[in-house]
Amino acid sequence: MHYEFVYHPAMISGEDSPQTLTLYFLGDKLLAQPEFIQQPLQHPPWTRDSLALPGERELLLGTVNDVALRMVEVAQQPEGWQTMSLRDCLQATADDVFKVINAAAQLRYWLSTQNFCSRCGDKLQFTDNDRALTCPACGYRSYPKISPCVIGVVRKGRTLLLAHSSHHRTAMYSCLAGFIEAGESAEEALAREVEEEAGIQIKNAQYMVSQAWPFPHQLMLGYLCEYAGGELVIDTNELETADWFDIDQLPQLPAPQTVARKLIDAAVAMIRSDIS
Repeated sequence: MHYEFVYHPAMISGEDSPQTLTLYFLGDKLLAQPEFIQQPLQHPPWTRDSLALPGERELLLGTVNDVALRMVEVAQQPEGWQTMSLRDCLQATADDVFKVINAAAQLRYWLSTQNFCSRCGDKLQFTDNDRALTCPACGYRSYPKISPCVIGVVRKGRTLLLAHSSHHRTAMYSCLAGFIEAGESAEEALAREVEEEAGIQIKNAQYMVSQAWPFPHQLMLGYLCEYAGGELVIDTNELETADWFDIDQLPQLPAPQTVARKLIDAAVAMIRSDIS
């Protein structure tokens, strides 16, 4: 079944009714019933079941297939329910389902970190005509935080530049990535990040794909680019190792749903097309 998600344009808590769907969180982890945890491709994570627990944070996200859907964060794990990390959700669920989890997770994080006005210190309140929090004292509005990042795969002949980070839980290799600094274009940020982390200069950066990334609130802008010069010298504060890998001898790669894997697959297809 395909799920069509539409955002609600304002900030309201939503109604706990038999018709309303709810996506539950326990901290930064998804809280779901065992059937979803065991078969996430067969069951959606949202439910009409009420936990009868006080919600620390509640927000109407929008609709899924025209049915109201809200996000509720609770403080304790109810009996019979289980948690799943966002990374496990990314790897286990379909794109349309993860889109909803992704949106809920980012808004939950924003609500958990934006409680008071950064201008005057008064408590922020929901805004019923905008997706924002408003200060009743000075009128300041806080919008969901989104941090733009660049991620790119570098091609040199038949090889791709891939790196293993100390943050990876497995032996997985991925693309180089980093945050866009104030005043930079995405292409400038990509060139800087690749040179800082790997000592490599790039050329012909081509935008390919983007992906919202709830770790905790990034927007990944994905690029294909070509090697322009430099020797591979890694920043050991950022990477454990990096190397050029032939497309027929690639290491363990990210999950197919990730922007990194989509870039790698696109680069491999491009190289095979060029040499065929």
